[in-house]
Amino acid sequence: MVRPNILLQRAPPSLVNRMRLVELKARYEDLGKARALLHASDRIGVYRQTDTYFALGERRLKLREVEGSEAAQLVYYERPDRAGARESEVLLYVVPEAATLKEMLTRTLGVQVVVRKRREIYRHEGVQLHLDEVEGLGRFLEFEMALENAADAIERGHATLAAMRRLFDIPDEDLVASSYSDLLTG
Repeated sequence: MVRPNILLQRAPPSLVNRMRLVELKARYEDLGKARALLHASDRIGVYRQTDTYFALGERRLKLREVEGSEAAQLVYYERPDRAGARESEVLLYVVPEAATLKEMLTRTLGVQVVVRKRREIYRHEGVQLHLDEVEGLGRFLEFEMALENAADAIERGHATLAAMRRLFDIPDEDLVASSYSDLLTG
């Protein structure tokens, strides 16, 4: 019996996406207040996510697994560590089955940290909002806005997030400069 070479078989298609974002993260203890402010927004859902960050020095690579799904997202991103609205470049690859990839990355790069969180996702006026409860860190609010390639898109993105920050009444001292992974290992 001749067995087909599994390495030569065509793999199922996966989604690859390149995005430019403007984003803002802040500590935000009153998620009930956030939900009330978002009452007219589109509620996408509630997810339990596990982000495994791999050791890459200053760069960031994580495998995001969502409870109840075999598929995962491999996310590479570059973003400055500063408080307030900031731009980031993101490469996202949807992995149909994550176990083997996770083992490969763990063996070759090593795990830096694992971040576990409960995330509620909303959409409001072109902004994706995350209400996060992160194990070991607390509660956070995160705004993400995908940018177009137009010259004024960055300026519009910053203005939109500044308006969202005012709506949620976020003081300077609650702004977060780094990722959850950095906060956990910091």
